[in-house]
Amino acid sequence: MIHQTWHAPEYTGNRGTPASWRELNPGWDYHLWQDSELDAFLDTHYPKYIDLFRGYPNPVQRADLGRYLLLHRFGGLYADIDTDCLASLEPLVPEDRIILCEEPPLNWRAARTFGMDRLLFNGTMASPAGHPFWLHLATLALRCRFAAQKDVLISTGPVLLTAAVERWGRPEDFSLNSCDLFAPVAADHKGPQGPTYGDHADLRLSRHNWAGSWFGTPRNDAWVRWKGKLRAARARLGQRLTPIGSEALEALDRDSLLDAPPPHDPAAPAQVAIFVPVRDGARFLDRHWALIDTLDWPRDRLRLVYCEGDSIDDSRARLLDFRDRRAGDFAGIEVLQHQVGLRLDRHERWKPEHQLRRRSAIASVRNTLIRDGLRDADDWVLWLDVDVCDMPPDLLLRLLAARAKIVVPDCVIEPGGRSYDLNTHRDLDTVRKSQYFKYVRDGLFQPPADYVHRLHMHDMRFAERVTLTAVGGAVLLVHGSVHRAGLTFPERPYRHLIETEAFGRMAHDAGLPPIGLPQVEVCHVDH
Repeated sequence: MIHQTWHAPEYTGNRGTPASWRELNPGWDYHLWQDSELDAFLDTHYPKYIDLFRGYPNPVQRADLGRYLLLHRFGGLYADIDTDCLASLEPLVPEDRIILCEEPPLNWRAARTFGMDRLLFNGTMASPAGHPFWLHLATLALRCRFAAQKDVLISTGPVLLTAAVERWGRPEDFSLNSCDLFAPVAADHKGPQGPTYGDHADLRLSRHNWAGSWFGTPRNDAWVRWKGKLRAARARLGQRLTPIGSEALEALDRDSLLDAPPPHDPAAPAQVAIFVPVRDGARFLDRHWALIDTLDWPRDRLRLVYCEGDSIDDSRARLLDFRDRRAGDFAGIEVLQHQVGLRLDRHERWKPEHQLRRRSAIASVRNTLIRDGLRDADDWVLWLDVDVCDMPPDLLLRLLAARAKIVVPDCVIEPGGRSYDLNTHRDLDTVRKSQYFKYVRDGLFQPPADYVHRLHMHDMRFAERVTLTAVGGAVLLVHGSVHRAGLTFPERPYRHLIETEAFGRMAHDAGLPPIGLPQVEVCHVDH
């Protein structure tokens, strides 16, 4: 069976030839699925995914999810409408594997962004009916649903497909081929520049013509450029603190910063200092200590360091009582104090006009913990917000397994929900000044949560591991040598970022990009 999808009963464009699929394969059933028919198909056979399907903002995303589930239900071959069939599909009939090809190498940039060494093509695919891989892929699309407003490639398209194949535990289920099989020409109409390989390397069955109706070129005329200059000038005039420049990177001890961390040795576990800033945290402390007690790590290799300040509840008294009762259970417990003198109503603290003062104050608390709390024996620092309310007992083991010096999990309010700590992110591409400086206030870049040039952890759940531009501090593992190399938390803006975001950006710029683990979740209370 050959499947194609389109929004009308007939395709009248000139970028593909649906008739070629029928003419060269007279013994095959052919079905052109219209949008309404595809909707009814999912509603009947895959109701679990119908809300996801209907909620996509772009028709191509519905076509992507639909094609995966068509192949699961019926098997056969799916082909984009902007394709030409070049030869009979009969050579594929004996296959009992999923048959995929790469995109042309010139198109691989999107995959390399996420550490993938190639990009698989989802415009033409063949499969036996009922293969469980397609449900694995649909489940991954469900986990990546929050990316739908930002990026087609990672929410439903080739990046998602490539990640799903890499995470599938049975490589023998696939016949993977070079682009020559189904898509020999790149989007710029140049031919393949890589080697020909695969079980079907001798076949040239189709050509993709890259109509690309779902993407467009952003406007960049003279008015847009002039608006960018005006907004950049306004941002410079609005700076309230002198920003940190590249000289801060030059002051770092690069050798210490960039040395690879030693592997985890179960026979000689590293000493971990848990640094916890606390202000008015009394109501969270019992749960916090219960979580500490569940951590799968030797108590004599855990040191707890708290920095309390500006509390109007009994946080400090409770911390001192805990220290006196439990100090012998750990490598040590310390309670520091640092007053910043800033108090904001909880309903006011997220407003843009308060972020410079608020986050500069938080950075000063974190830097007090480094200055007064870090010891030579501390191999690692686990930064932990006191209002983190759930985390896996093997959290440290999973973070250490990343073999990176700065590692962050996905911090959420509810399992599988949106990320809570939006300071953890990866910035994409070069943004026009008019769009970027629109969101710079008081010297800080403060975009909306759905800003399309920034990916948060909930957008990248197709991956096990991602490199990041910046990090949040709700849960953050840092090798002690990073702080000893001079990398702390900027109290003034660096590249329009401050505190943990600026810490991550500086590490990134110094050659030590932070690592995010989207499959490792911790939960934060919902303030």
